[in-house]
Amino acid sequence: MEDEILMNARKAREIVKQKKLLEKISLHGVSLDFEGSTAYLSGESALEVMSVKNVVSAFNRGFDSKMAALLLDDDYDLIVMSIKDYTSSEKRALQLKGRVIGTRGLIKKRLMRETSCYINVYGKTISIIGQIENLSIAQSAVEMILTGAKHDNVFSMINRRKVEVYTNGNR
Repeated sequence: MEDEILMNARKAREIVKQKKLLEKISLHGVSLDFEGSTAYLSGESALEVMSVKNVVSAFNRGFDSKMAALLLDDDYDLIVMSIKDYTSSEKRALQLKGRVIGTRGLIKKRLMRETSCYINVYGKTISIIGQIENLSIAQSAVEMILTGAKHDNVFSMINRRKVEVYTNGNR
């Protein structure tokens, strides 16, 4: 299977220097070639190519190579949310990014700690890397913040959902 992904030109130059990440990718039977800011992926397994595409997308969305490499594990996935889906105003988009990040990054750090996910606000997107069972909780939390929910309500929802996952998972 072959696929391609258009990258930020700076990120395309940076990923080529990530030798450990490129080694991990090649161990999954996927070759990665670059022409300008386009990454070309090819491999025998469609699943592995899609997994590597997620790794490249995560790196392109601002995650470091170690976090992006987590996506090579089947237990992890990536969600990319566009702030444009919540507003068309540039000023409001900036406010929404600020609500997700919080003062000195405290809201984002708390979201990451309480959902066990990695969250990155980059450009006009919010990206989340996490284990499948935690990913939907983190996505719901970010959606609530983007739609104007109070932060206290968001963290209450996270705690409720974690209890549900924990009690349903141990039955």
